[in-house]
Amino acid sequence: MMRNRHLYIFIILISFSVNAQEKKDWYSFFGEIPNTVDKHYYQDLKTAKTLLEKVKIIDTISKIHIQAGNTDSIVHYGSLLQNKILAEANKFPEYDLYLSKSYNILGKGKLQKGLYDDAMKHHLDGIAISHVSEMSTMYYTHQLGLGTVYLYQKEYDTAVSIFETIAKNTQDNEILILAKKSSADVFFAEKDITKAKSNYLEVLNGLRIYENNKIRLETQLKLGRIDILEDDLSHALQYFRSVKEIALQNKFYDLYIDAVIQMGIVYYNQGHLQDAEIVLSSAYVNTVQWNKLELQRDVIMVLRNIKVAEKDYENAYNLMTQYLSISNQILKNQNKEIVKDMEIKYQTLQKEKEILSLKEEQLHKESEIKRQRTIKKAFLIGFLVILIPVIALLFLYFQKLKTQIALNKSQKEVNSQKVYGLMKDQELNLVKATMDGQNKERKRLARELHDSIGGNLASIKLQLSSNTSNNENIQTKILNQIDETYHQVRDLSHNLASKKFQNNGISTLIKEYVNNIEQGSNQKISFNPHPEEKINEIENPLKEELFKIIQELLTNTLKHAKADQIDIYLNQYQTILQLLFEDNGIGFNSEKIAEGIGFKNIKNRLHSLSGNMVIDSAIDRGTVINIEIPVS
Repeated sequence: MMRNRHLYIFIILISFSVNAQEKKDWYSFFGEIPNTVDKHYYQDLKTAKTLLEKVKIIDTISKIHIQAGNTDSIVHYGSLLQNKILAEANKFPEYDLYLSKSYNILGKGKLQKGLYDDAMKHHLDGIAISHVSEMSTMYYTHQLGLGTVYLYQKEYDTAVSIFETIAKNTQDNEILILAKKSSADVFFAEKDITKAKSNYLEVLNGLRIYENNKIRLETQLKLGRIDILEDDLSHALQYFRSVKEIALQNKFYDLYIDAVIQMGIVYYNQGHLQDAEIVLSSAYVNTVQWNKLELQRDVIMVLRNIKVAEKDYENAYNLMTQYLSISNQILKNQNKEIVKDMEIKYQTLQKEKEILSLKEEQLHKESEIKRQRTIKKAFLIGFLVILIPVIALLFLYFQKLKTQIALNKSQKEVNSQKVYGLMKDQELNLVKATMDGQNKERKRLARELHDSIGGNLASIKLQLSSNTSNNENIQTKILNQIDETYHQVRDLSHNLASKKFQNNGISTLIKEYVNNIEQGSNQKISFNPHPEEKINEIENPLKEELFKIIQELLTNTLKHAKADQIDIYLNQYQTILQLLFEDNGIGFNSEKIAEGIGFKNIKNRLHSLSGNMVIDSAIDRGTVINIEIPVS
């Protein structure tokens, strides 16, 4: 699927049906983003004479694109509105209001594109210029947007605190409903399904009085997803079908795409893999065309699961590669440094507000302080008389404390040296124990070679040098002794090699190891060899090294990643053996984290095998490790 966003081609509307559970569902995908804005707005924008007229029209066009979910258009008109205002700030009477609106439009657009850091920056800018006493609606709108960004970044405590504060203070009914729905979104993200479902139903009840169709559809989408978690797939499908049809009628294209994706997930859970693949492919066309990076990543992940279920591991591997590419694109587009500065600015602003509140309270107490000031002066003189010797005592005390700290520091250094010495002694003992074990094994091998094999060889030599006349008997004895010596050498070599790796294929060994781990933990681990017959032809020492690499990767993940899903793909293409190891854990900064012993051991093993390893990880995005080893 290719997207061509810059060529202006005619709109292609293609409809097709999926027959699922004896009911036909119709879906649409678009060659271009449907234009939901009436032409007269563009004409009015061209003919507008004043700046105020222009910004009002741009604001209206932006709201229409927000309703439709046209991400790129939202960002475009948000930037256009911002530039118009900033270019003529001195000539514009409602500068702060419309600048705040431009920040809100940009924040929504960046959030829909998955650029959370940029979205946070715009909402923080909006909060800074939207004073609650003058622009309360815009102030709480930006607060709501900021809380939503924290929700998407999985900082749930911060998000729910913001939403609860909004619900307590706002007088705007729409913002109140959105704050309640956003709180329910936090419970859903934290997998508190009971509380989330209860809150979503409260939101629907509240909408009976205050009607907002898009909020209703978003809430029904979440209730359908809860039904999936509760395995009520038929009821979930009813929600998604209803949302899909109403969203398309009202030109809420972002909700339409989301509903189609969820229907594909339902078909996948019902085992209708072909229907699910068709539905999700149509949704993927729209996510690519509309540049919705987060939704692209979600669709690819479900399509990957479908390919795994169909045992099409080659395409599953290709989809995983595409998933990593989109994830990297999202990360590159984010500007973390700017956002950190803005977060500090926001926190400073909040502190300044607290200080102002304290100052107001202090003013109320001034009259009382003045009344008591005369009385306190008398006590102050007496207090100073006592304070001087106290200061002298404190000075002596701090001098003593300083001396004690120096002694403690010196003692700590001595203790550190002792601990270091003990650690070195322990290392030496470990090395000595290892060498003793090796020496014992060498002595045992020497005895075997000398007593049995050496004795047989000496006997054979004597018989060959003998001048006896019974050559036939001598040959028979020599052959018997040679055969016995051969078996002794073979037994000795077999004792040195692990029987587990001699008698089993690598696929069997890994599956047995994975099953043992799953039985003793809460992790779900999948192992997918392709092609399995060819994988099992791998021989020592590659078989042992590969098994130990997978052991090390699993050990690191179980100890540090906090993952509940681990996927292992082992593929052989021509002369390359590929190992793809993926988890959905907390991840880490692959550029800054110091290499541990585990990764060093893996790299040492790969060096002896002429292999290489690529690590792709980021905070809260899991880890993917790709290893390639040449094979003959």
